[in-house]
Amino acid sequence: MITLPYHLFMLHQMQTLVDDKLMWAFTIVMIVDLITGMIKPYYAKKTIKKTNSSVGIPGIIKHTVIYLVVVIAYPYLYTIGASTMATTFLIAWIYQYLISIVENWTEMGWWLPKPIMDFFEAKLAKDQEDYDPSKYNFLGKYKGGKK
Repeated sequence: MITLPYHLFMLHQMQTLVDDKLMWAFTIVMIVDLITGMIKPYYAKKTIKKTNSSVGIPGIIKHTVIYLVVVIAYPYLYTIGASTMATTFLIAWIYQYLISIVENWTEMGWWLPKPIMDFFEAKLAKDQEDYDPSKYNFLGKYKGGKK
């Protein structure tokens, strides 16, 4: 049996990402979330600030960093033999982006089928009336003011 050096094995795992269906799903939901997040200010009724350029660039940077972490960690977990953890890791990120898409979609006032709405309403505790995104930086750290 011929064993590959670790760096070649890791490179091979990264090359297989092109054909990985979960990675495609992650990429698609991330792009849809970015698109819905960018058009949300133009349709949203309850958005505190309709457009805010200080959210756009840091948000894109945050999504880029998340994508890079996933592209590195997902194949790495496979190479160390933690394939179940790798799959769970990627599914968790897909789920988070699906929640964000549904939040953006509903804030814009667009229609969603009732079973989807019921499922996400039961799962989301994030929708709070007292949440003010202007009091947090783009990393989610509290900037100040009354909590």
